[in-house]
Amino acid sequence: MFRKKFPLVRHGGAALLALALSACGGKSADTPVTGAVPATPGVVAAARPMPDKTSADCSVVFYGDSILNGSYVKEELSMRHARHPAAELKAQRPAWRIDDRTVPGQSLAKVAKGFHGDPRDARVVVIESGIAEGWSGGTVLTHLPWMIEAVRFEGKIPVLTGYSRQTPNAFMTPDKLAGRDRIDDEAKRLARDMDVEFADFGSAGPAELIDDVHPTQEYSLRLTAKLIEALDRVAPECSHH
Repeated sequence: MFRKKFPLVRHGGAALLALALSACGGKSADTPVTGAVPATPGVVAAARPMPDKTSADCSVVFYGDSILNGSYVKEELSMRHARHPAAELKAQRPAWRIDDRTVPGQSLAKVAKGFHGDPRDARVVVIESGIAEGWSGGTVLTHLPWMIEAVRFEGKIPVLTGYSRQTPNAFMTPDKLAGRDRIDDEAKRLARDMDVEFADFGSAGPAELIDDVHPTQEYSLRLTAKLIEALDRVAPECSHH
């Protein structure tokens, strides 16, 4: 596991919110991930003939928070699981060239702010951010629809994820839990209505937490498995080992 100091956050109140969000997407100081791991884009298999594996464009960019980053909090430090999503995708699907732009605390609004001007050459664009909006009573529908259209205008393939689950605790109040469920439903319906591939994080089994918010290594691996399933559907030519 990699250790990186982030602003100290203590359980309870706004401080824990900052901590929970800051662990949602940071990069390891010891092992940089952004641009370092191969990833792959996706195309719905039925939409076109499967290209030759030797010429397949297997590239993907991740936009997300600490969940897609694989981070958690231990003794007021932001840690990262050894088998975080980008690393596990690379291990399971070596063909992928992964541009990991996950950032701890990265809300969907933060991603959206620079999304139009953010240069990206990956064939598949995965968007996971949004839990911050759910916890605060907001919606992911302000930004996700136009972001999907922007990705498609670029000739790329969007993939949405659902949101990992938490259990009731001092930080995860009933309002926050309900907010998570609400935006998960929003993202799922949007993916269906706009014909976007959806990685159903909400169906990844029981919520097993290492702190008040973040998945254990095993739960994180189940979330990653859902993402890999979605990528295999959009880019089966990139699923070879």
